[in-house]
Amino acid sequence: MNIRFSTPHQYVFIHEDVKHLLILWSKEAKKQLFVVEEEGESMTLTYPGETYLETVWAQVEPVFFRRLETEEADFPVVLGATFHFRGQRIGMYYNREQPSGPPYFFRLADGELKDIPDEEYEEVARTFMNEFPEYIQEEKNS
Repeated sequence: MNIRFSTPHQYVFIHEDVKHLLILWSKEAKKQLFVVEEEGESMTLTYPGETYLETVWAQVEPVFFRRLETEEADFPVVLGATFHFRGQRIGMYYNREQPSGPPYFFRLADGELKDIPDEEYEEVARTFMNEFPEYIQEEKNS
């Protein structure tokens, strides 16, 4: 089954170990958030209600859409997942224009993205792959 929305703005992300689907309707300036439950080949989208939407969006909105500047390019990224590493919340980001490209990891603090020290970066990436192996598999199959 292949489902398409009439907006190009749908984002799947994991926050607090829950998979979500965010749909942005630009004409109405409206957002909808669903909890995604997967069972085999099927997905169930559950609307968790306005209070849940407002709570989750308040937590992720300040860091959801960003621009990264590297030596090679400047490009938009989207939050793909949050997880904890050594007591700190980490955000995994992907390039909006090339979602199957490499992920980028940052420490999330006070609505800001903080660089992860080089000596910890590989361990952070490994922690993400161990916690969300299906996410990496999905990205490779996309």
